[in-house]
Amino acid sequence: MKKIEVDFKLLVSDGSMTSFITDGLYEEFDDYIEISFTEETQIKANTKVDIYKDKVMIQRMGEINMEMEYIMGMDTTLHLTTDFNYQLSMNNYTKYLEINENSLQIVYQTETDKEQNLTHNLFLKWADIN
Repeated sequence: MKKIEVDFKLLVSDGSMTSFITDGLYEEFDDYIEISFTEETQIKANTKVDIYKDKVMIQRMGEINMEMEYIMGMDTTLHLTTDFNYQLSMNNYTKYLEINENSLQIVYQTETDKEQNLTHNLFLKWADIN
């Protein structure tokens, strides 16, 4: 396990954006790498990103818990639970997935996004902290 700097950027096609840089942890396993960090947003979610060669799984834990899986060209199911125990599941379509050595990009559209004609574009970059 090593310490890294995480650069997180989420662009929405309506012009809104969430962006932050924070410290995180990087760990390699046999068939995936795991990046974990605390989001520098109002909800301060603890986020874990598992990166496989052909898919990405993101788990957010905090006031809102979310589990998301991204596989290029596939519909998957997004699960969301609030701290008030409200639960929601919806389809999540991965339009684009690119995984590189120190970054990834995911373009996706949830069921709700599709109804509102929105698309999310997630960029995640990481670098060793010396």
